[in-house]
Amino acid sequence: MLAGTALALSVFLVLGSNYAHEGIERIVRMVATNRVDDWTTHLLEKHGSLVRNFGKVPLSDEEVADLRKEAEIYGIAAFRISPADDPLGRLRMYARNTFQQPRNHLAAHMFVAGDDSLQTGFVRVSLPLRTEDGRVLGHLTALVDQKRLYEQLSHSMQRLVLLALLALGIIIIVSIYLFRSVQKDAQHHICLARENDEITGLPNEHAFEQFCDDLTSGRLPNSHRTHACIVFGVDNIGRITCAEGHEATGHMLRTMAGRFARLAHEHQARIFRLQRNDFAILLPVPAPGHHEARMFAEKLIREARRPVYWQGKSLPGSVSVGITFYPEQATNRSELARQATLMREAAREAGGDTVHIYDAKMDRDYNALADMERLLRKAARNCASYFTLYFQPIVRLGDERLHGFEVLLRMHDDNGEPVSPVVFIPLAERLNLMDDIGAYVLAEACAIASEWPDHLHVSVNLSPLQFESGRLPSAVWKALETSGLSPSRLELEVTENIVMNDWDKVHEQLDRVRARGVSLVLDDFGTGYSSMSYLWKFKFDKLKIDRSFTQAVSRSEEARSILRSLIVMARSLKLPLVVEGVETLEQAAFLRKFRCDYAQGYYYGKPMPAHEVPGVILQDWQRRQERQNVRPVPTTGVAGAIGA
Repeated sequence: MLAGTALALSVFLVLGSNYAHEGIERIVRMVATNRVDDWTTHLLEKHGSLVRNFGKVPLSDEEVADLRKEAEIYGIAAFRISPADDPLGRLRMYARNTFQQPRNHLAAHMFVAGDDSLQTGFVRVSLPLRTEDGRVLGHLTALVDQKRLYEQLSHSMQRLVLLALLALGIIIIVSIYLFRSVQKDAQHHICLARENDEITGLPNEHAFEQFCDDLTSGRLPNSHRTHACIVFGVDNIGRITCAEGHEATGHMLRTMAGRFARLAHEHQARIFRLQRNDFAILLPVPAPGHHEARMFAEKLIREARRPVYWQGKSLPGSVSVGITFYPEQATNRSELARQATLMREAAREAGGDTVHIYDAKMDRDYNALADMERLLRKAARNCASYFTLYFQPIVRLGDERLHGFEVLLRMHDDNGEPVSPVVFIPLAERLNLMDDIGAYVLAEACAIASEWPDHLHVSVNLSPLQFESGRLPSAVWKALETSGLSPSRLELEVTENIVMNDWDKVHEQLDRVRARGVSLVLDDFGTGYSSMSYLWKFKFDKLKIDRSFTQAVSRSEEARSILRSLIVMARSLKLPLVVEGVETLEQAAFLRKFRCDYAQGYYYGKPMPAHEVPGVILQDWQRRQERQNVRPVPTTGVAGAIGA
């Protein structure tokens, strides 16, 4: 900075000196010209006859003396007067008669040499001698002594330059001071902005990370103490933003931050505002500290429950709190933040307004869930590599003839290990992957069923998520057209919760599907509180009773009564009824006794891969042949040899 200032001053001094010298030279020459011009006018007025007769009549000593005296009065050291027709002149005089002084000798030398120099103070000026009518009588060349004026102007200009340099130096110094002050303030504000949250004014996530690093590396005086890392989030911020706007959200966060900060200060804890609606507190506790941390978290929950008022309205609040401990459970910043955030998320999923303390098993479960999410996303992009369709027989109870198969989806991981449907189906629905997976199941099921005998049906379960995009009808058409399967052989099973969600959207898609000849089955009938109402709101082709009723038949008279009532009601509505979960002869006999239409369960067959289905179809055909006392004949294929 100082070097730059010195360089700027040097450049200014050089440029200023050059411009000053040029200005002084112009002034000195202008003054010299004016003096000679004045003397020229004087000559023509006082000595006009002398000038007009110059060269014709010799000058007397008295006239020469007068000319020299007048020239010296005008500051002219030497001059030459020449007629118009003789530029070299006839008369050359020196105003100063005594040439013993060095300056007079210099003037004589310069005049003879035809030179001038401001450094010597002499300026050469040449002007014409004109009459009043403009006629040129001659020429006057004069050497004017401007040394004193030059020196005075030079000294004055030097003083001005010095003053300007001084002023500039002061300005530069003040500017540097102000710049550094502003820069320091700006750096201070940048540091504040970097370390503090803009909305609440609390230390931000960067400050939290720095504090955790200092704590876990032993740089803090109390690093040896146990600390509870408490991460908590305001649960209902999203709803408040939608209902009241961002200003209300900011007001609520600032109010709650003030409450949390006071509570943290009372317990010598450090509080931080993390991203979005999350906060973190590092609380020193006596080891192991679980009780103290939980009590502190309960205080946080009570503070959050206190209403926040905005424009006369009460904004309700609650927090979900996750806790882990240093150094018992986490020994570095990333683990502290991860474990506490994981527990905060677990508390939120549990309904909020509660506390979860870190548990290693829950951590493993979350890691397993994260792995499963990654596997499902990969599987949804390549269904054929991860999903397999299994088929469970559905039989007609009257003659135990094979009616068709229900499709059950199975999945395996990258190592070929099976993944339970109880795990992957709810997760796929939560990840919004069922639209793609469901389309694959439809296409694959129709393709496989198209190879069966024409009297056999295939039943496919639908997920509520398949109705969200509105693409279910097109997925059904594509599966049927690609496979060539008749629509009358496809049954789609829907549950009560599907029908209840967005009735108009679901109803419109089911109508379009049913209009093409596809059958609709109301699955898990009797388990929902409003199943009955949908029987008259929508036209189903078949009902399916949940396995829970079948399982209770052998041990509960109430279950048998309910199941009998459901069978009678279905018959009165002229709707075929399928009962799931038939596993024993007793259950099958009970259903046949009350003339139930169809049954499905392990008693009639377990779910099987597609390549085992032809064997079941063949066995069913053989049983029918045996009942009819017809000897089986060799066939070349299941679909070709087994008829209705």
